[in-house]
Amino acid sequence: MLAAVVCACTNVEKRDVTVHECAAMPSGRASACACVCEGKAYIFGGRDQKGAYLNDLWEYDPVTDTWKDLGASPMKARVNATMTSCNGKIYAGLGYSALRAYNDSAYQKDWWEYTPQTGTWKRLADYPNLYTIACTSFHLGDKIYALYGFSHGFSQYVCCYDIPSDRWTVLPDNHSRAYSHTGGRGALLDGIFYYGGGYRTTNMNDWFAIEITNDQWTRRCSFPGKGREFGACAASKEHIYYFGGRHFGGDMTGGEIFDTFMRYSPDQDRWEWCGTMPCGRAENLIAFTIGGKPYFGLGENEKGEIINQLYRIEE
Repeated sequence: MLAAVVCACTNVEKRDVTVHECAAMPSGRASACACVCEGKAYIFGGRDQKGAYLNDLWEYDPVTDTWKDLGASPMKARVNATMTSCNGKIYAGLGYSALRAYNDSAYQKDWWEYTPQTGTWKRLADYPNLYTIACTSFHLGDKIYALYGFSHGFSQYVCCYDIPSDRWTVLPDNHSRAYSHTGGRGALLDGIFYYGGGYRTTNMNDWFAIEITNDQWTRRCSFPGKGREFGACAASKEHIYYFGGRHFGGDMTGGEIFDTFMRYSPDQDRWEWCGTMPCGRAENLIAFTIGGKPYFGLGENEKGEIINQLYRIEE
């Protein structure tokens, strides 16, 4: 069910937060994916400064502020994969693997389980379709949900992976999920997934609260300013932060990459500007949450230079 709520989001305030610089990742990258498991962050894949696709896995420990190279995964090197964690295990896959030509074999449907305690990988059931570029995923209970994605077109697919049965299903289309963009971003807070932005012939700045178990999609206050794609989202204890991204200006221009970040308050259905990112303009970056604190970084700037800095938000 989709509930329409109109909000103009006028009088957007500025809210200062403290940004702390963490240890830089030794191997910076863009278009990677990240998740948190047992208090540590894991970063997979992406693209390096030379444009080469990557299949390595890294671990970040916030207590020691250190990075650890966990080596190559059994997955094919790729960009725009997705990953999440549940019950001490990491689930990762999907994405895109070709450097040039678009073809069906470039859309990666494989899905894997990684156990950090043993460093072992296990291949699971493949994803049920080819809409695998820039899916966003999250878990509730023993189910993982993967939303949207891009292939030969835009997708409204919402797929559910049941961990105990190792089975994917495509949720029935209720004809009200009016979202089929690519490059949107979201984060989970108190059992609700907040999601928005992305691109479909034009940039979007719409914003939804998704209660997936009830199949309820509520349109909330759109974020301020221009629509954007390929930013990053992470939750704090009370807010959803949205970092960077690109406003695509059309076929004749690369548009604008943002150096700003903002946050959304679900209780007040309101956005606030939080300032500029220390790394400058960035897209294709990552974000995650550890201990109620959002982290963001990596990605690439307007010159295509790879960023390896990581930052933490202190509210």
